[in-house]
Amino acid sequence: MRAIIATVLLCLFAVPAHANLNNQVIKYCLQTTGNSFDTYDFNKAAACYQDWKVKSEAAKLAELRDFLKHNPRYKVPGQSLNKCWGKPREMPFESAYIEKTGDGFRAGVSYKDTLPAGCYENAP
Repeated sequence: MRAIIATVLLCLFAVPAHANLNNQVIKYCLQTTGNSFDTYDFNKAAACYQDWKVKSEAAKLAELRDFLKHNPRYKVPGQSLNKCWGKPREMPFESAYIEKTGDGFRAGVSYKDTLPAGCYENAP
């Protein structure tokens, strides 16, 4: 029984704040178009609400576009935590070679002595 009561209370407190704002805007739009259910002009009320909703969504979209403009790594899936995304990379080796020998190949890599503190990977 306690679990049911706790779940009900959690659901009541988890109602998003924007739902309350939407209800207030709808109530305002209805009040401006009539004073009772029989006199409401639902077409005007719907147009009033949609005008508000379009402006609200446009503001959210502008904020998101500004965020993505300054944080482009969030546009690419899986790169949001990659601090080196979009920066020049420093490879840990100076050169690599492959030579053909009499009966096969020989390969090798010449690594750098030190690496600068920055973005680097262990492969090209």
